[in-house]
Amino acid sequence: MHICLFCLPLISGLTLLVATIFDVHADMSWYDQNRIGQIALLAVTGIGWIGMWCQGVGLTLARLPGWVIWALTGVWGAGLLSAAKSVYPRFALLEWATFVLLAGLVFLIAQTYRDRPSVFQRGMVVLLAAVSIVILVKVMVGYVAALMEGVRLDTVLLFEGTFSNRRFFGQVATLLIPLFAWVGMSNMRFRLGWFALTCAWWMLVFVSGTRGTWLALAMAYAGVLLWAGRRAFAFMRWQLLAAALGLAMYWLLFYSLPPLLGMEAGVENRLDNLSSLSGREVIWRLAWEYMLAHPWLGVGPMHFAALPNPVGAHPHNAILQLLAEWGIPAALAAVVLALGGLIAFARPLRQKVDVLRLALLTSLLAACVQSMVDGVIVIPYTQTWLAVLAGWALGVHWSGQPVPQASPSRFISSGLRVGAVLALGLLIWGVWPEILNRPEATAAYLEHHDSLAPRYWAQGWIDTRQ
Repeated sequence: MHICLFCLPLISGLTLLVATIFDVHADMSWYDQNRIGQIALLAVTGIGWIGMWCQGVGLTLARLPGWVIWALTGVWGAGLLSAAKSVYPRFALLEWATFVLLAGLVFLIAQTYRDRPSVFQRGMVVLLAAVSIVILVKVMVGYVAALMEGVRLDTVLLFEGTFSNRRFFGQVATLLIPLFAWVGMSNMRFRLGWFALTCAWWMLVFVSGTRGTWLALAMAYAGVLLWAGRRAFAFMRWQLLAAALGLAMYWLLFYSLPPLLGMEAGVENRLDNLSSLSGREVIWRLAWEYMLAHPWLGVGPMHFAALPNPVGAHPHNAILQLLAEWGIPAALAAVVLALGGLIAFARPLRQKVDVLRLALLTSLLAACVQSMVDGVIVIPYTQTWLAVLAGWALGVHWSGQPVPQASPSRFISSGLRVGAVLALGLLIWGVWPEILNRPEATAAYLEHHDSLAPRYWAQGWIDTRQ
């Protein structure tokens, strides 16, 4: 069972890596390709959960405190009721099922790490190196090509070969940059290489102009430093020096060098509008109004996208999204789970230094901060990364703790299988009518609109797809 269970992190890693390398369908958007890849991963998760991995999910749940079980039950129960009474149940149940299967992925990743921590960590180092180098090389190849051909250097276009929106890169950078320090500080042989990679990725963060990443990492670093104190100094020195050198590289390569070569450079400057909400105040107000109108169960999962607005198909704020779509009880339960989990994970850092725990805490805390201004819990590529890192953190948290000796009871195993069958069935039912016509649906939408509004798919409005 252990060997079979380890297939899931491998498939997850390949899903994340392939998304950065290949454009599988020339007519299909990057976003939709990633969603289909995620659906395939979740289908594997659900099938394994029903079959040979059911015991792994059960063992994971057996380790969770009682209050966590009740909070999870509250979130999923309220979400299911909200979906059932929504205007478009298929879409609502699809998002509910997606989140349930992502939670199953978290639990199974945690169990895999708990069973084979050294093997899992070696695999994650390889994945981090592969993904980060591929993204860096693809962006910088575009930069070098612009210099060699003497064309206008447009920083917006540099990310288009890898991400459909450079802001999605910012979300990934928020999750991965803290982990580069863990690898470098844990491996003296490749320390310089990982430090250089951290600097280069900070440069890309500045190039992307993603203010949410700057805010998220700054607040996460500050929070971890306040919590861990001197035990976090070495980790913070790495990060601050890398950020400073990354800023210097950004200034040299994108501001100083192009004019010296007689080139025009279109560099996005976000320093002039650091305080601008870029229309978020509109969708935040809408989400608040939906919550006030439907306080208990919300308007239904994904249903912020049922009434188009001029800004976006999701509120760009995780808490407001849950309040508006799932209702106040579900949102409160989710916040309690997130805060309780972060505090429990951070508590050992009061006693001793653990660079891996520091790095994972920083990544997850930064993701929480960025989710207040961005679609961290919406974008498929980010969702998958977040599930892998959350499962890894859960496995690290359980390291050294006694393993429950008893297998899950037949009643619990049967309940877990029923839940997995339900989630998998709803996932297939939700995507089947439209998964095969994504290019055509996107093209038809763009005939009458200037840009896409991503939610579940790249064209995310519900009512325009009926």
